[in-house]
Amino acid sequence: MKVVCKVNNLNSFSDENVLKRLNKYISMPEGEVELDIGKEYTVYGVIFWDNSPWYYICVEEYDEYPKPFAAEFFNVSDDRLSSYWELSAVEQEEREVLSSLVFKEWAKDPFFYERLIEGDSEASVLFNNYRQLIDQE
Repeated sequence: MKVVCKVNNLNSFSDENVLKRLNKYISMPEGEVELDIGKEYTVYGVIFWDNSPWYYICVEEYDEYPKPFAAEFFNVSDDRLSSYWELSAVEQEEREVLSSLVFKEWAKDPFFYERLIEGDSEASVLFNNYRQLIDQE
């Protein structure tokens, strides 16, 4: 799956419901996020917050892990889902379920992303292997 950035600032959204939802997760004083308008990004996973998709992308080639960005920032340029993704549904507090489409090891480990951003070597190797595979799809 590939997406192209169409907006890189929260202040570009006029829909108050969208702004309210995004502001729950994004706290940028000027509203700007680290995306380049017109740039195409590969999606390495999708997570659903408030029933809305957020795409895990690497902003730069050298990024060690992907970061989630709201779907509203993008247009989808290639809607094919990765063949490496599995559906994960993890129960959260207050009977909520966190759903995502990610590769198998991530789907089965609710702490995978935390380990990845903390620099866990096993998680990093797994992500880099899947990153290469997904990049080739």
